[in-house]
Amino acid sequence: FYIIIGTIAPLKYHPSTMLFSRSALLATTAALAARSSSVVTGTAAFTAVPATRLSAGPNQATSIMSQSESRSTRRYNMYSSSSSEVPPINRVQMDVFSDIIDEYESLGREGSGYVVIDVRGEDEVAFTGKVSPNAHTLPLPLIAKEGEDGAFNMDEEEFEETFGFAKPSMDEALVFTCKAGVRSYYGAQYAALAGYSKLFDYIGGADEWFRFPR
Repeated sequence: FYIIIGTIAPLKYHPSTMLFSRSALLATTAALAARSSSVVTGTAAFTAVPATRLSAGPNQATSIMSQSESRSTRRYNMYSSSSSEVPPINRVQMDVFSDIIDEYESLGREGSGYVVIDVRGEDEVAFTGKVSPNAHTLPLPLIAKEGEDGAFNMDEEEFEETFGFAKPSMDEALVFTCKAGVRSYYGAQYAALAGYSKLFDYIGGADEWFRFPR
């Protein structure tokens, strides 16, 4: 027997630079939905990279802005896809997500420019509670439906009638969360396919959020 003693440094992840095909997304969504009560972090979909200091905001997510240091600019740790052909999905840690939630709750959806979307199932959200009183629950399988039945492909009237809140506009920043940062990333991918360009994904999910009360 061998005993290995040491410290494993935490890895930083960012998504691959290409969008998954819709068929691949559908297959993965079905698998995740089937085992949503025990979703793991699924690091195979990501690439280990050093942490990067980036500045961002809801109206600047499309370009992911300059990395030049400025005391007057908010600093975030986030990871984004680098392909120029697809909108970046900004993967944010708990400190950034906490800042977003604070702004979202104090200024509201219109004032902050954010829409916080939890893609867990209704039963999961009921078990833990919402990450924010103003967060909207929109389970991933409803986002992933084919064609016009997919949430982000619905017209505004049908969307609001079906889900109980106004459909996000293309100018708003969509902030996705789930249990452990897996389904939320797929939700952001679907939003990208639907034409949204200001996309954030909280990598810690409810597992982290409720484990470390603010």
